[in-house]
Amino acid sequence: MFAVLMLMVLTGIYLFAAHNRVNTFFEKLDDRATTVAQFYLAQDNLSNENFKDVLRKFPQSLSGETIRIYNDHFQSQFIPGGAVHWDVNILKQVVNQRKVQFFQDDRQVTGIYYKDNSGNFIIMVAAIDDSGYRYLNDLRLIMLFFFLAALVITYVMGSVFSKVALLPIVKITRNLKRIRSSSLDLRLPIAPKKTDEIDTLSVTINQLLEHLEQSFESQRSFIAHASHELRTPITTILGEAETTLVMDRSKNEYQSSLINIIRETERLNQIINSLMELVQTDTANYEFHNISMDELLWEIIDELSGENIDIQYNLPANRTKYTLQGNRQLLFIGINNIIKNAIKFSGKQKVYCALFCDEHGVNITIRDEGIGIGPKDMSRIFQPFYRAPNALNYSGYGIGLSLTHNIVKLHNGIINVTSTLHKGTTFHVIFPH
Repeated sequence: MFAVLMLMVLTGIYLFAAHNRVNTFFEKLDDRATTVAQFYLAQDNLSNENFKDVLRKFPQSLSGETIRIYNDHFQSQFIPGGAVHWDVNILKQVVNQRKVQFFQDDRQVTGIYYKDNSGNFIIMVAAIDDSGYRYLNDLRLIMLFFFLAALVITYVMGSVFSKVALLPIVKITRNLKRIRSSSLDLRLPIAPKKTDEIDTLSVTINQLLEHLEQSFESQRSFIAHASHELRTPITTILGEAETTLVMDRSKNEYQSSLINIIRETERLNQIINSLMELVQTDTANYEFHNISMDELLWEIIDELSGENIDIQYNLPANRTKYTLQGNRQLLFIGINNIIKNAIKFSGKQKVYCALFCDEHGVNITIRDEGIGIGPKDMSRIFQPFYRAPNALNYSGYGIGLSLTHNIVKLHNGIINVTSTLHKGTTFHVIFPH
């Protein structure tokens, strides 16, 4: 790109210089023709001082100069005929246009129509601009030299500066090579004052590493909790079966063992079903339809009839304001999980539910006056199988909120949670328009 730009600039300069040479030499020929006319024709019209100036200029001939003077009848005057005779058509053109300039091979020619008290004359002057051509030739050589020198200098400087410019990228690459799945806690160094795009890139990569670390941590936590939750009923089932087979027992004892095995099997089945639902919200392609959120909320409250739920609606007359594109079954499960948790962790006290619309979209708030969530647990409540320490005495597997979070995210919604220990929790779900 630099070479092309440099070549265009130098070519433009050369063309301008060549054009200027032509015009300048034509001006010299015009001046020479006027001097010739005054020397031969206008001596009686000029003062002594002016004629001396003409005499001083006249001997200063141009390279390869040829001068011809013709009268109105196109007959040569003053200067004997020689090798050069101008075509009558050219002379007529001078008469008609008063001044003509043109090229004849490498010679430039000027013809002027000069009026004098002794008659009208045609002055033809032709010459070769040797000095101008030498100047253009020298200019070409100088430009070629500087063009090649500039390319070499640009190549060397470009190589040096590209290495300097890419050095931060090389450092980032070198640091990234040290980071593995076992060392995701490492971060790229960042300058105290973030001043350029490299610092912005490092910050973005660090944020990505932060997300990856959280994802890996969540995955490890999920596997650990899932293994524990699945191992507990399996261990109970195996223990009951092995204990029962050790020796003969009564009918009632066999029935009691089978009841425990069935209960633990059902628990295991619930955990597996919950895991399947959780995985499906991440991978399945569900069909979306128009859903009126007031009707959906009524269905959930109707299923929980008998529970102490206070529901309030603050909706506009236009139903499209609170109609969403979504999957009815998933939304039912997601909101139902939050309300059930509110009922469970509040000791079946009154749960407050509200549905309203604002500039952000359709809003659902669910508030309870239960045990609350500690500040340290707030960032982890949506992780699968995670249960806060104060929730361990309540039934459940820690999957419901994770499933709800996936369902809301699938519908482009967000969940905001505020809570105070021993005072209650408020879930605020927003589905944008």
